Formats: sequence, structure tokens, C-alpha cells
Amino acid sequence: MRHRLPSHGYRYASLLLLGSTFLLHAEEPTALAQALPRDKAAHHNTPPAKPAAPNTKPSAKTAAVETVDVSASRHDIAGGGLLPQQTVARAQSSVTADFINRQSPTTNTLSLIATLPGAVVSNSDPLGISDRSSISIRGMNGNEIGFLFEGMPAADAFYNLPDTSEWADSENIGRIDVAQGSAALAAPVYNSVGGTVTQELIEPSDKMGGHFDFSLGNHMTNKDFLRFDSGTLGKTGIRTFTSFSYTTNNNWRGPGTNNRYHVDFKAVKEWGAGNSAHVVVTYNRAFANKVTNPSLAQWKKNGISYNYSGTYTPGATNYYGLFGQLRSTMRISAPIHLVATRNVSFDITPYYMWMSGAVDSGTQLSDTGSYNGTQAAGALGLDNLIGGKATVASVAGYAQYTTGVYSALNYNTKYNDFSVGYWYSNLTQNSLTSYVPLSADGTPSSMTGKDPITTANGNVLASKDLHFWQNLHSFFIRDTVKLLHDRLELTGGFKLVYLDRTGTNELPGAPYKISSATTTYLPRFEALFHVDRQNDVFFDANTNFSAPTSDAAYFNSYNISTGKVAVTGTSNLKNEYAISEELGFRHRGFVNASISLFNYNFTNKQISTSTYISGALTTAYLNAGGQTTRGVSAEVALRPWHHIAPYLSGQYLHARLDNDINVGGYPLPTSGKVAPLSPKFVAAIGLAYDDGRYFGDFNFSYIDSQYSTFMDDESIAARKTANVSLGYRFKDYGRMHDTKLQLNLINIGDSKYLSGVFSMPTNAKAVTVQGHTITGSTPTYYVGGAFAVVGGFSTGF
Repeated sequence: MRHRLPSHGYRYASLLLLGSTFLLHAEEPTALAQALPRDKAAHHNTPPAKPAAPNTKPSAKTAAVETVDVSASRHDIAGGGLLPQQTVARAQSSVTADFINRQSPTTNTLSLIATLPGAVVSNSDPLGISDRSSISIRGMNGNEIGFLFEGMPAADAFYNLPDTSEWADSENIGRIDVAQGSAALAAPVYNSVGGTVTQELIEPSDKMGGHFDFSLGNHMTNKDFLRFDSGTLGKTGIRTFTSFSYTTNNNWRGPGTNNRYHVDFKAVKEWGAGNSAHVVVTYNRAFANKVTNPSLAQWKKNGISYNYSGTYTPGATNYYGLFGQLRSTMRISAPIHLVATRNVSFDITPYYMWMSGAVDSGTQLSDTGSYNGTQAAGALGLDNLIGGKATVASVAGYAQYTTGVYSALNYNTKYNDFSVGYWYSNLTQNSLTSYVPLSADGTPSSMTGKDPITTANGNVLASKDLHFWQNLHSFFIRDTVKLLHDRLELTGGFKLVYLDRTGTNELPGAPYKISSATTTYLPRFEALFHVDRQNDVFFDANTNFSAPTSDAAYFNSYNISTGKVAVTGTSNLKNEYAISEELGFRHRGFVNASISLFNYNFTNKQISTSTYISGALTTAYLNAGGQTTRGVSAEVALRPWHHIAPYLSGQYLHARLDNDINVGGYPLPTSGKVAPLSPKFVAAIGLAYDDGRYFGDFNFSYIDSQYSTFMDDESIAARKTANVSLGYRFKDYGRMHDTKLQLNLINIGDSKYLSGVFSMPTNAKAVTVQGHTITGSTPTYYVGGAFAVVGGFSTGF
């Protein structure tokens, strides 16, 4: 099936040809050019590995990663680890281990990048133990952002939910890069019309040892972490680390608990002049009792007191024991970089991801009036009936298996860097929403759907029974030409993505099979000009796309109480497509600064949001049509001065919907409205202190108000939050080193606020169009986390 490039995409044709079809020669590099950053992987984002110069130790890195001068002090990065040097031809921000190690050890990736320009994190867990959060960057929601972990796609391969607390323990995170504008051409992502979030682990030590961390906090918080480094194993040259952690706490509001078991493993082998192989394995198993997501009226009336009930009442569906999530995941990545000759190298990254679990919710079923698809279920034989209905738990179970391989052939000369690559990915997903009975005290008979309620003829009663398969083939070609003594670099490239999806709906009476195939063409142009050793100007003109991120949107779903269609599915879903331009300036030195102007034109803008169908949590999909987004983002920081390193970031955003949205065949008048989840102003302030013995950190963020519907008829207020960390390092004693005590204070002002939108309708209030009334629906929200404190002791050995 052919997918035609939008006509306005051809405006980049001549730019693409400039960078990808010609070879030019330049003069010998001058001393100035030789002094400029020359990290080819950082410039050109070839995942997952990069060659090292002869006689140096190479390291494999993922697609959009910047390197830092390793001769710099551990505490010499601008902004206390918030503004390391960047050299790519687009806006990119980072946090390093220097910053990460001062934050709470319970935190997750999204919380760690919340101070970077353009990032709006909607966190409802102050400690970061569970992923009750979402993110938007430059007004693009999380399902439109790419997520990479050690060279592999890290998010849920279909819904593109990052669930970053599963990736790694914060003690093992070495660096996080956020490319706000667009994904790198070679990056293995297909759900990114905007930027990417890329995370790497630290490298295993060449000496045997380890690290221990013990933390306690309010809300009965406890984390125990232990890492063991093998050191270099004999003459093999292999280095590894393995870590285990256990984390638990009580919900900060309402009843319920959370617990998390996590394992990280990394092995590294380096040989010859630049060859390297990495193997990364992570495993995570977590349970969480969910918290409520109130409407605006419920929030104004009850504040943080609007919670699930701590006791079970027969007939009620708001008992906290009915709302839980159990999830297990495993990620395996093996980035390999091979150097064939002085000019030729090869990258390959095979990977595998498995995840399974269930999300439980409370609902009621009619004993004799329920439906399985379109068919009457008959007598269910339920107990504890009240008015012919019984309270049960819906179990939204799922299992997902993803395998893939990324490969690239690189040819580098003095004047050209050329790469050609191929990426293949296969996804299998099974989703079954069934129902289980409760015991007398309200406990579900099984969280995972074992021994479910069956119909009168013995079939499993289900409101969702889907099987989905996806195959992806992606090819890219990219060439960089260096001119003017290496001061000017022009990059042109092209990417083609073929996406084939098929699936079946096993519900009785439902259309059985769907199929969809799209081919997307993505041209790219970038320019980077080194004004001098300290100043760069960059420009990029990019195209990106995002495939629909909801299996439910493809299939019919049915009301379990009536047997009628609740949502009509279609296989004619369109990919979101974006054309973007970005112009920026970057300065390096005692003062590090970056500023960028950006413009986006979207077609088929996608919104994925949460909703309940037949009592079960599911993902809803909406095509919002066209959108134009413009703005400016900036960040500035100082290198440590008298051990003090300040940081400041900010963004102005102007996002407007370009057309009316079709709702039930009627045009909802949304054209010209401010796009939801697009705060006009975002700002953050950071202040770090570290004299080697005493250290501390202060971070303040401001997020402007945001609309929660496409009609701009409901919004959440602006919010201000601040975090503080304090710590002391002890002198080394025997094998104990880097021993420290640390205290983290989160949301020190105990601000009460709504942090983001959980369920987003098109309109909150009724709208009359052409004599027809489009009924409004109530948005629901994430509640921002309250004050939390975590204190800990850690040491290396």
C-alpha cells in the first residue's frame, strides 16, 4: 500500500539532494577545525555504537548521545550536570550522572528530565516508584515521542508508554539525552513525530567491587540496592556488573501499596582499534494499587481526599483492592560495533522485549443480562447479588513480545561520513479483558484473570479479546559533507518505513480480522556551522511520523451490558506526519548556553488517552487533524564557580489547531483553538553546590496553565514546585569509597495541584453544531505528588 508524501513535504527535496547525492572535497583542516568537536556518532547519531580513535578505549552508545570531555572533573559540568556540551545539529539537552546521583534513588527517568527545556512531566507519584505519570515535549504528548534505552526502542512497542521506572535503577543510569525537536534519522523509532529520550547505563568497572545503597522515607518508603562489578575477567577483557534492588512504599494518598523488584546486568568487551560488544539485560516486576484520577469538580470539592475506599462495601465498586496493576518486563539489548578497515565500520544491535501483566478495576455485572460481544451471556451464576448485579473485578490482561535488529554500514573519509542502515522489528500482542468474582471481603479471586467468569455455554466472558501482529521494515541512507576546513557540515538523508499490521477480534459477533499497511518517506537535512571553538549555529529541516498507538482503535468494542457497539474500529487509521524546522545557536565555555526557534506542521495529529469501557481501563485514540506549533526554547548554565553551578531553562509555545474535529459526523468548531497539553510558558531554575565533601541541589519549576479539551472549555491551573537535596561525603576507609549520606526533599512547599490530563475528551461542555448537540464529557486528571522525603546511605566497595 503506497503512502503519498504530503505535498508540502516536497519543499525539502532540493535540500535533501544537497546532502545525500554529492561528494565535495575541502582543503586540509586548519588548527581551528582540528580543535572542534569531532565525535562522529554524536554528530550523526548512528546507533548504537561509535568508533573510538586508535589507542583509546571505545564505548558503545545509543543513537542521539552526546559525549563529554572525559578529562573534565566529575563535578565540572555546567549546571551541576544539567548542561553538558552538545554538538549535534539540533536542539538537545542532557542530564548526567553528576545530577542524577544527587536525586532521590527512588526516582525515574521522566522525573530526572523534568527541568529540561520543553519537558512537561505530569507526575502523580512524588517518589517516582510507579509510573503514574506522563510527559509532553513542545506540546507533543508521550505517545508522539521516541524512547531509546541502550540502542533499543524502550517504550511499549504498541502504546508507546515509556514506563521508565522499569528501565533501570537510578544508581545505574549514566546519562539521559532529550532531543526536543526530532528523532535522529537512524534512530529505531516509529512513534516519534517529535523528540527522543535516550538513556544509557554506566559502564562496568575494570576493577572488582560494587555499590550499596539503603534509603528510607515517609509513606513507609524503603529501597535496598546492591551492585557487584566483576572487574576485568582474566584475559578475556570482559567486564560486567549485576545489580538487584527492592523498593516499597505506601500510596501517598489513599490506601494501597507499591513494590518493585529490579535486576540490571551489563557486560562489555572491547578489543582491537575500536571494536566493542555490549550485552544489557534488565528485568522488572512491580505491583501497584492505583490512585484515583478526579474530575475538576471532584478536585475542587475534595482535593487530595478524593480516593478509593479502604474498606469493602458489598455492591460498591470503589474499594481500593479492586484497583491494582501487576506487570513484569524484560529487555535485552546487544549493541556491537566492528571496525573492518580505517574507513569502514559496522553496527548491529539485536534486541528483545517481553512484557506481561494485568490492570484491575472494579465494576458490576448483571447475572442474567450481560453480553459476550453481541451474544447474550446467559446466566453467569454470580454470588452476592444486589438487584440482580454483582460487584466483580475486570482484569485487563496483556502479553507483548518484540524482537528486532538494527544494523548500519558506515564509510568515513576525511571529507564525508556516509551510512546506510536497515531496521527490522516484529511485535506480537495478546489482550484479554475478562472478569473474576470477589470473596466476601472484596478480594478478587485472581489479579491476573485465572479462573474467570464464564458464560452459560462455558466461554470466557470478555469485553476485549484481541490478537495483534506487526512487522516493520525500515531503511535509511545518510551522508555528511564537511566544508570550509570542517567548519561547515551538511547532512542529507532519507528514511523509508514500511509498517504492516494484522489482527483478530475473538469476541462473538465482531468483525474477525483487520489488516493495515503503510509506507512512509522521511527526508532530512541538517547543517552545523562552527563559528569558532565556542560557538555553533545549527539548522535542521526534518520529517517524522508516528503510527497509531492503540490496538482498540482498530477493532469494534461492545458494551457488556447491552451488546451494542461502544466504539467502532477501523483499519483505515492514518499515521501522524510532521514537518519541522529548527534554527539554533549554542555556546560553550565557562557559560554554556543554547537557544532554538522551532516550527512544526502536523497532519493527522494523534491523541491517545485513557478511558473505561465496560468497567475496564483501555486506551482511546483520536485523530485531531492538523496543528501548527511554534516557539522558542533556551537553557543557560555556568560551570562550577566557587563550587556553585546555576542553571536556567525556559520555553515559549504557541500551538494552534488548524481544523475542526469530526465528532459523530459533525464538525466540532476547534479550528484556531489552543492545542491541549500545550502550556504557553515553562521555566526551571537549578542551583547545585559541590565541594567534594558537602553537596546540595535546588530545583524549581513553573508550568503554565494547560487546556484539557480541544474546545478549550476546561483547563488546569499553573503550578510551581521545588525540590532540594543535601548530602555529605565521608573520607575513604579501607575498601569503602564514595560513602555518603543524602537527604532528598521533594515538593518542599507541599503544593496541591493537578499535574496533567488522564482522560481527555474533545469537549467538556455541550456544543450545538448544525442543530445537533455534541454532548460534553468530563476530563479527569493526574494529581501532583505531595511533599516527600527520602534519606539514604550509600557506599562503594
